[in-house]
Amino acid sequence: MDLKKKEVFLGKGKPVTLVSESGWDYTFRFSEIEKTFQKMFEQEGYDKLFKFFCENYYSLMAACSSGYVPEPEEAFSLPRLYLDNWYLTVWEMNEEIIGKPYLKSLEHEEVVFRDRSSVFVWAANGMPSFILRLAELEFYAEEHPFEDDPKGQVFQSSFYPKMAACCNGSDPPEAAEVRSWPRSEIYKWMEASRRLNPDWYITVEKKAEEAEVKKQKKTKKRSRG
Repeated sequence: MDLKKKEVFLGKGKPVTLVSESGWDYTFRFSEIEKTFQKMFEQEGYDKLFKFFCENYYSLMAACSSGYVPEPEEAFSLPRLYLDNWYLTVWEMNEEIIGKPYLKSLEHEEVVFRDRSSVFVWAANGMPSFILRLAELEFYAEEHPFEDDPKGQVFQSSFYPKMAACCNGSDPPEAAEVRSWPRSEIYKWMEASRRLNPDWYITVEKKAEEAEVKKQKKTKKRSRG
């Protein structure tokens, strides 16, 4: 029985890439690529985002593909629209690997602010263009901290990346500008992002719950004292 295959194009003038449903060899190919990366990343000097892409996307997509399969560096440099198309084709052919039913269209909504400006917020659904942007913004926050402004750093590192990364097709305002907005306008955007990408906020919510538990414990100790 032949494996189902589907063509995907990764750029004008590029040869055809064939994405197939996973067969017996998939696990071995995936493991071989992962081992190559483990050895490669033992050396220092690799870009954080490139490493993130290799470990979270390239292994998965390359292991399901034949024909023209770009090397990791070339794949990373592709326009993200092409990476999305490649990922979507892998998802369509291999729902069991992605772990959820294939969705051809992505849910989204427009957030309109009181000055009539707006942003379009999308459900990321694991798409490289969204997830790489999220990682990019989080890495930037780590490397450019607001050292004299802890509250600003919390917003820049824990909330703004999640709000901005899912705004595909628009150029959202910078973190410093958004933080100066009225709280109601910030939350309008944040809640849309949370509705469409709830898994992005799990860690943030856990931290908030842990902080609340610690606060309650301290309050109890003081009351006993």
